[in-house]
Amino acid sequence: MLRVPAHTRIAAHSHRDDRVATVISGTWHIGYGDKFDEAKVKGLPPGSFYTEPPSRNHFAETGDEPVVVQITGFGPSSTEYVDATQDPRKPGKSN
Repeated sequence: MLRVPAHTRIAAHSHRDDRVATVISGTWHIGYGDKFDEAKVKGLPPGSFYTEPPSRNHFAETGDEPVVVQITGFGPSSTEYVDATQDPRKPGKSN
């Protein structure tokens, strides 16, 4: 389960494993590409699902409400940001 606070933006990244995600609550905004592009974002309401194919760059954000997304896949997993300076795991970064 991925619990994402309201007003959070997740920069373009990919995973080495194949994933399927289901929106449990809130509206999840997701798009595919090498950088965050508002024109490519699609809002997914609860009950929606989508895929994150291996090595396919994607990005996401939340609006005025928190979102819960259930993600399933087979590991091992990884998360690689297109622009390493946007990786929130790096010291001094936050969402």
